[in-house]
Amino acid sequence: MSTTAVRSPAEFEEQLQRYLYERSEEGRAVRVGEKEVSEQAAIVVRYADLFSREQLRALRDEEDAAEGDQREWLYRLRKTCESGLIAAELAEKDDELENAILAARLTFKGEELPLRSALARLAVITDYNERDELGELHGQKSAEFNQQRLELLGAYEELEADLTEEPDAVAARARVGPRSGERPDRGRVHRDARTLVRAVARA
Repeated sequence: MSTTAVRSPAEFEEQLQRYLYERSEEGRAVRVGEKEVSEQAAIVVRYADLFSREQLRALRDEEDAAEGDQREWLYRLRKTCESGLIAAELAEKDDELENAILAARLTFKGEELPLRSALARLAVITDYNERDELGELHGQKSAEFNQQRLELLGAYEELEADLTEEPDAVAARARVGPRSGERPDRGRVHRDARTLVRAVARA
């Protein structure tokens, strides 16, 4: 029977940086049009041994025993590990939604436009009527994916509640530093998390 590898916090962070870089580059390539299909799920599979409940427990134990800046560092690693576990569960659905949005087209003035190209064009159109028309078309087409967005968000919150042992996802995110009187740098935590689990309503 295989044993799940549990890394020290420093080893976890080192491997985590590679993972974050690959996911960030994949996201960039899709955003700027270098790639027409998102393959975030493939990256998650390659790093499947990085995130585990055993690793999460080990980081939580280290955090419990730490103080000051060390505790905040471990808190950020733990929260990112939680996000990594969620990403592993939702990566395929996330890619499915992302690729559906990338493939979506609307017709404006006889021209077929991808949603993101339409959004970019909105920024440079000077005619108010044309801008309103394109904005309405973009909004209608984007809204077709709202149900998938809501389902993905719901799945995220359910997994988050399970991993944090907080049934209220809002309370889990608003909580002051875990097992500590200090408030951690939550902006940094969520920047890490957003790298792992992208906003579902980006279109």
